[in-house]
Amino acid sequence: MKSTNISPAPSAGIMAQLKAGTAALHAIAESKPLEAALISGDIGQEQYKKYLSQRWLIHRELETATDRAITRDPRLASLQLPSLYQTKNLEADLALLHAPLHAIQPLQGATTLLQEIKNAPSPAALMGIYYVFEGSKNGARYIARALAKAWSKTDTTTMRYLDPHGEEQRALWQKFKTEMDALTWSSSEQEQMVKSAQTTFTAISALDDEIHAG
Repeated sequence: MKSTNISPAPSAGIMAQLKAGTAALHAIAESKPLEAALISGDIGQEQYKKYLSQRWLIHRELETATDRAITRDPRLASLQLPSLYQTKNLEADLALLHAPLHAIQPLQGATTLLQEIKNAPSPAALMGIYYVFEGSKNGARYIARALAKAWSKTDTTTMRYLDPHGEEQRALWQKFKTEMDALTWSSSEQEQMVKSAQTTFTAISALDDEIHAG
């Protein structure tokens, strides 16, 4: 929803702003022991199940909120976000791991992020959160391959969350970036988006530490 107090400004470079504004926090998140275990394939299936379970709670809330945001803000329609959603992929993966969804309880990092989603002050702020998870799909493909090798799987078809789009991932990410930059966001919205993305990286880092410690 556009602000009624601030005139819109072109958002050319909003994706560059998001990348620059979160670079340090992104690096911290990627340096976490859990991320290292994932990329090396040195993670047990129980810990992996916990990782997916917490992500399911987050994506379920994020995608429900995004559905509402699309109805409030017609700009978001061009992004075709529902085609990128991950909740169903997580449910498929968790079913294979025999993880009952009703038993999943949020850890503190997930609780923080769930509140951030619920309290997002605008669709733009919500998109800052969404940006982090959409961008994470790029590295997740490598994690899927590492886990498949470690667990002697012949492919990544049972890792739908980590590799939801296969060879289409790069093109879809480029399309997302182009469409985000083509939209018009006010200066206030741009600030909200970057701030929300920063908060998301911080929460994810805390959550990954909790999962690894457990």
